[in-house]
This record gives sequence, structure tokens and C-alpha cells, in this order.
Amino acid sequence: MVTVVLNNEYIEVADVNQDNMVNILDVVSIVNLILGGKTAADATEATLIQSGSSLLLKSNGYIGGLEMTLTHGEDFSLELSGNALVSDYATKDGQTKVVIVVPEGEVLFTTTGDYTIADVLVANSNSAVSVNQASKFELSAAYPNPFNPVTSMSFTMPQDGLASVKVYNLMGQQVAML
Repeated sequence: MVTVVLNNEYIEVADVNQDNMVNILDVVSIVNLILGGKTAADATEATLIQSGSSLLLKSNGYIGGLEMTLTHGEDFSLELSGNALVSDYATKDGQTKVVIVVPEGEVLFTTTGDYTIADVLVANSNSAVSVNQASKFELSAAYPNPFNPVTSMSFTMPQDGLASVKVYNLMGQQVAML
């Protein structure tokens, strides 16, 4: 079934929810039929975070699976984390389609090379979930320069939360925590 989704095929008997598409929603439905119900509350939203070379998935509950299409150059490679019931991908003409069923843990995969998420569908146990795509954690360069008595920099986070920024001197000693 995952191979059918990866190859963008339509097989009528695979369309479990009868929406005239075969996608991660059908795969999750079959997994639920075979394995029974889930034990956690369904997620209502999820966030994808590109952190370094990894793509993370954070949610507020159970995620049954996800399907996404990545666009990239020829220097791109992908390694799935393997922390899922089933995970696979297929690459063709600068696009990689990824299917991950019942991901366990936040890290979905790691990559080399740049990519863009062109399309994503995340499902809980029975429906699609709202997905936010967060940008990266970023710390700007210090200006005017770090050796002046006063310097400035900005720190951005992909989502609201707590963070600390520690400042060290040239000897490796912490001199401040912002």
C-alpha cells in the first residue's frame, strides 16, 4: 500500500475512505483495522521543523502517518530515522516522496543538500491534521562586532517556547545567560 502511495497510483480497492485518492489517510485506516485502535488522543495540529540536517515532527497527540513531497537538486540524499511502523521514500526527477506510518519520536529523517517541502499531508487516526512548517532556529551575527563594549544580535525560533542563549568568553567561561 505504501508503494502505491509513493508511486502515485490509484487502485480502487486501496481507496479505503473512498475519496478517489490513495494516500496516507488510506494507509492509516488499514493500519487501524489490522492493529486495532490507538491508545493516545488524536493530534489536532502538527509542526514540521527543519533543524540542522534533520526534519522534526512535533504534535499535540497521536499521528497515524504522514506523506510529503520534497523538491531538491541532484546533491540531495535522505536517510529515514527508522523510528516508525513503516517508512519509505521514492525519488524521481528532483522530487522525493516520503511516507511514514506511525512515527515514534520527533526526528523523521536527516538529509544532505537543500530541499523544499512542496506538499505535506499529516493524519491522525482518522483525518488530516493542520500542519505548520516552522523555519529554522537562527542566531544573527553580532554587530557592530563582538569586541566592542556593546554588541547586538537577534535570535529567532520556529515556534513559541522557552530558550536560553549563553554567552562565553574566549577562555570558554560562561559570562552571561540571556
